[in-house]
Amino acid sequence: MIRGADSLNSVSLADVFVGLGKRWGDRPAIDSPQLTLTYSELIARAARSARELQLNGVGPGSRVGIALRDGGETVVLMIALWMLDAAAVPIDFRANVAERSQLASEFDLTVIVEDRRAPAATHNSVLVNAGWTDRIAGHDESPLWQREARAPALISLTSGTTSRPVGFVLDHDRALFRSITPLPSRYGESLLNPLSLSFSGSRSHTLSALLQGATVRFFPVLFSPQELAEAIVALKVTSVCAVPTIIRNLLELSGDGSAPLFDGLDGFYSIGAPMLPDEKLRVRAALSRNFIQDYGSTVSGCMSSLYGPDIDTRPESVGRVQPFVALQVVDGEDRVLPHGEVGSIRVRAPGMARSMYGQSTPRASGDTLKAGWAYPGDIGTLDEQGFVRLMGRGSDLIIRGGANVHPSEVEAVIAEHESVRDVVVVGFTKLPEGQEIAAFVVGSSDLTEAALVAHCRVRLGPDKRPRKFLFVKELPRNPNGKISRAELRLRLETSS
Repeated sequence: MIRGADSLNSVSLADVFVGLGKRWGDRPAIDSPQLTLTYSELIARAARSARELQLNGVGPGSRVGIALRDGGETVVLMIALWMLDAAAVPIDFRANVAERSQLASEFDLTVIVEDRRAPAATHNSVLVNAGWTDRIAGHDESPLWQREARAPALISLTSGTTSRPVGFVLDHDRALFRSITPLPSRYGESLLNPLSLSFSGSRSHTLSALLQGATVRFFPVLFSPQELAEAIVALKVTSVCAVPTIIRNLLELSGDGSAPLFDGLDGFYSIGAPMLPDEKLRVRAALSRNFIQDYGSTVSGCMSSLYGPDIDTRPESVGRVQPFVALQVVDGEDRVLPHGEVGSIRVRAPGMARSMYGQSTPRASGDTLKAGWAYPGDIGTLDEQGFVRLMGRGSDLIIRGGANVHPSEVEAVIAEHESVRDVVVVGFTKLPEGQEIAAFVVGSSDLTEAALVAHCRVRLGPDKRPRKFLFVKELPRNPNGKISRAELRLRLETSS
């Protein structure tokens, strides 16, 4: 059940977008592989879609999954659901039929709107395929109006790097706040988004750009770094949001870095996962001077941003805490720690989730809500100037011989080696020591273990030096660019 989400919302996002349709009219709103819509056409299509969903049993209070590859159609369906006072539950389109049916059961979904339907599916489905436009064409295009919005706007699913997804409930006012206050906001005329809208950061940037009257251009699902780079230039987009994996691939195309590859961008956003200090400096020099790293989570929304000269002087951080966010670093007993000490990060913010769906107790690790605070599951530090430095996930902490080792510290040192392209550090069980340290490294062909051992001996204390170096061609990541440390730990446990 949804706990704490039965209060009346003070705003409806459907009303907001209907207003945008009137204000921006014929201005281009959506450009995706399947759809090209102006702002007025966006609202008309949403209204038609809402009436078709009504015929499929969707009404006030319904929870509806959206598992579509096309970002433009996903935006349409979210607005359609808000017109019906129903909650949208975006689902990664890569989820297989068993995973979709499981989500439908766990989150009490009335239907899942999808662009493919498997015969073995056990959930109710609405198929949005090539015939969808013809099916909705006969419906009235005038907006539907709910007297009051009581259902939440979104149930936002975690990316599931640790276990099955958890749903965080966002009321309309909180979802709106996330979308109208991404500081700094530099979308300009158009945002190019190559990411799925099942990812909360991607949704926030998309809705924010639309609220500012920008055109959102959705890139096809499968693309090469070269294709994306060419599109950024050819389409003359003014902003881009991407995950670090995509950004690293673009860095490979930047040549000597004598001039930024995308000098015309107003904003080049990195979301979803941390980046190493040297990578941030390289992106600012080689890709865009208007590079912006956002630090946020599904439970809290955006908490801090790093941009401008702060990247040059504080690249080890994820920027300053947003002015509307109360961020604290606490110990295991939730006592606030002094500036500079390492502990768990927690926040209070107007855009934080109101409740968790179907969870009666906080999770042991990862995003959670507790006593009025949002806990994103990260550990880090906060200094007197308001800069946040991440040390990793709480669940990733390595305890070696009674000493705490934060993977990010070790990773930053290894990444300083000129032959290292990417690195992740994980702990693995080794009795009687408890845990040992392993480093998975993506490097040049001439990189050797002896070179890394010597490098770490100079820069790291004995307790923090990896005992294993494993060379890999690439690191396993989920669709949002986050490293799957669980997969790496499994490799270690099964090989040792």
